[in-house]
Amino acid sequence: MRRTTAVFAGAAVLSAVFASQAVAAPAEIVAPNARAAADVNYRGELMRQKNVVNSFQVSEGLYCVIVNPNADINLSNALILANARIHADSVETIGKPTTSCGGRSDAITVVTLKNGQPTSSSFTIAVL
Repeated sequence: MRRTTAVFAGAAVLSAVFASQAVAAPAEIVAPNARAAADVNYRGELMRQKNVVNSFQVSEGLYCVIVNPNADINLSNALILANARIHADSVETIGKPTTSCGGRSDAITVVTLKNGQPTSSSFTIAVL
């Protein structure tokens, strides 16, 4: 009985630890004139979104932002606006499929730069 109680107590402690580390769903961006938008931190984590389902960092200063396929947006000819945050002085976006994002047609490739070199930085993007 004591062994069972100890196992349950240990499991409860581990559950509490891992439950507190659960990732919260990104908040929604209110952007009535944007078809899609994202606020991404320097680690590539999606903080806020509109019609964006995921984002991730590929390497230093290189990110993929995955637009919801149900949004029916042709990223290859969409106007994509981007702003770099504190650690970068410019940001480039590519709406056409790239090898960096696995050739996905629903992905925006984002490169954040400082003095022309890739650097990890938070950024925002909007697809108009």
